[in-house]
Amino acid sequence: MGYRSEVKIATTREGYDQMCERVDALSEGLGTSPLMGSCRKPDFFEESDGCVVFGWDYIKWYEGLLADVDNVADALSEIDECGLPYEFCRIGESWDDIEFRASCNNDELALHVEPSVVIEIV
Repeated sequence: MGYRSEVKIATTREGYDQMCERVDALSEGLGTSPLMGSCRKPDFFEESDGCVVFGWDYIKWYEGLLADVDNVADALSEIDECGLPYEFCRIGESWDDIEFRASCNNDELALHVEPSVVIEIV
């Protein structure tokens, strides 16, 4: 089964399009199904005021071990180097496994991601 996470990324529409192009280039010839790209939207996608929030629920987010995850991480690094704002949030299965990072002036983003915890009593 493996350890699963919830991952959300917010960036500008320009940043998202650039990430898609980078993932397309990195995924070419791998024979895998990329997590995002010009022909594939992520599991979650919302757009408003020139900004995009996208991501995946219940995903094995193993950077350094899974090529498709590495391709998204590489594309995120590329938009960072270009000075485009982003926010990245990963919430794992453990209570203390929350990773959040932001780049550039993320105040420019109309949409934001933030970690949250829900407790359900059944």
